[in-house]
Parts: sequence; structure tokens; C-alpha cells
Amino acid sequence: MRVAVVGIDGSGKTTVLRRLGARDGVAVVHAIRAHDDPRSPVAGLSRDLAGASAAADAVGRIQLKAAVLSLQLCLYGPSERHAAGAARLLLTDRHPLVDPLVYLPLFGRLAGGGGPGSDVRTWWARQEPDAARAVRDWLADRTGHTDPWALGEELLHLGTRPPEEMLDGLGRRFGVAPPDAVLLLDLPVEQALRRTRERAGQSELHETAAFLSATREGYASVLDRLARARPDIAQRRVDCTDLDVDEVAHRIRETIAELDGPSPHPAPITRPARPPLSGRPCYVRRSEA
Repeated sequence: MRVAVVGIDGSGKTTVLRRLGARDGVAVVHAIRAHDDPRSPVAGLSRDLAGASAAADAVGRIQLKAAVLSLQLCLYGPSERHAAGAARLLLTDRHPLVDPLVYLPLFGRLAGGGGPGSDVRTWWARQEPDAARAVRDWLADRTGHTDPWALGEELLHLGTRPPEEMLDGLGRRFGVAPPDAVLLLDLPVEQALRRTRERAGQSELHETAAFLSATREGYASVLDRLARARPDIAQRRVDCTDLDVDEVAHRIRETIAELDGPSPHPAPITRPARPPLSGRPCYVRRSEA
């Protein structure tokens, strides 16, 4: 069973999944920060991309943030296949076919007009030289060019399309199957914002009260549409208000037990068949496999 755990920044996804991943038979994949699992076969490249994302925050251009997001989500497929193995349950921290439906339209509103100017050059310069080379190589592998601005614009344009068209485009781009279920960790914006501000290091470009409020509304809207378009994907909301990580973990376990049904021996995860791809599929260089 493959379950995507989603929610606004600060809702506790990563923390609670680390707790749940310590249990036997549970595998965890972090869709954007694969290196949160140091055993991931793409941990090194994921760390380099995290640096590129931080550089985009510092430069303040959403097009660069969107480009890095695309490159990060391209690591999801190999990470999922590596983590699944014989695990009976796969939990994912975000999902390439769910979260972009929420974030891309919102990113598009923040993008503004005008070209990149010197911002792309500044973005490259803010990364460590070896990490920048790895990011440039991955960008070229994925797109056939080394222009992050063009990739960001392409992804933001996809975010302007109707949800069904966006979902189809994301499926072709990232070559992954939808999850069996989606759990929304729902947390009031003021609590989520407090958590993001308590994190060590610089906050991300989009972590503001207004953006988190729009994101929370976006999840509700996207999941409502997804329920109508894909009724085979189960959905549950987990209220995390005023709960600590152990309490949230307990609620998630109860919810998954209810979704999993009465069988004491749920079927192991199998690798999902990849949908047909147009253009370049996501893949990992042999050195990362």
C-alpha cells in the first residue's frame, strides 16, 4: 500500500514520517528532500538540489524555485523503487502527482514578469562549485539543456492548465503512478507558521502567513477535485491541531489500519507500471543508481 502524506509547510510531515519509518515493514520516501533518508540512492544529488533551492530562496525568483522543484521530483521514482522492496507499507512525504497541483498555481501568482537578468548567474554562484556541477549535469540529463529559467517557466506554465490536464502532464513528466491513498495533515496556519520560523536556518521564499493560508485552501480544493476524478484514491484528513508528534503518529496509524482493512497480512508493495512518457523521462545516472 502506497500512502502519500501531504499538508502545508510546518504541518509535521517529515518529523512524523521519521517516527513512523522506524517501525518494521514501513518504508518512507521524501519526495522533495530524498536525503532525509541517508540510505536513499540519490541522497547526494538531493543534498545538492537542496542547496540549489536555498539559493533560489536567496535570489528570490520563483522561476528558479520551480526549476529546482522539478529536478527534485525527478528523484522520486528511483527513491520509491529503492524504498519499497518487500515493505508492506510505503509512506511518502509529499507526492509528485499531488502537491504540484497545489503549489504550481500559487507559485505562478508569485512569479512576476520580466526576464532573469543576472539572477540565473547569481543563483549558480551561490551554490558550492561541486554541487553546482552536479545540479547542472542533472538539469542537462533531464532537459537536454542547462537553462534553469526555461525549465521553471515550463513548469509554471503547466500550473496554469486545468487540474486534469496538469495531473496528466505531471504523470508524463515524472513517470510515477498515483498513490493508493492520500492523508492530509491539517494544521492551523498560525501553528504551522510558528513551526517554520523555529526551524534552524533561513526560511523558504514562500513561507508566509498569506501563502500558507492559500496553500491550505488549495489542498482542500485539489483533494476535492481529485476525489471526483479519481474515486479509487482513498482520502483522509488528520486533524493535527495542538498535537505532538506521537499523537499525530498514533492518528496516522489508526487511519492507515482503517484504510488497510481487516487483513492481518496486507499485500507487499509492487512496483507500479510506468505510464507512457513523452519527451525525456525522469531517470538517474548510473552512478546514482
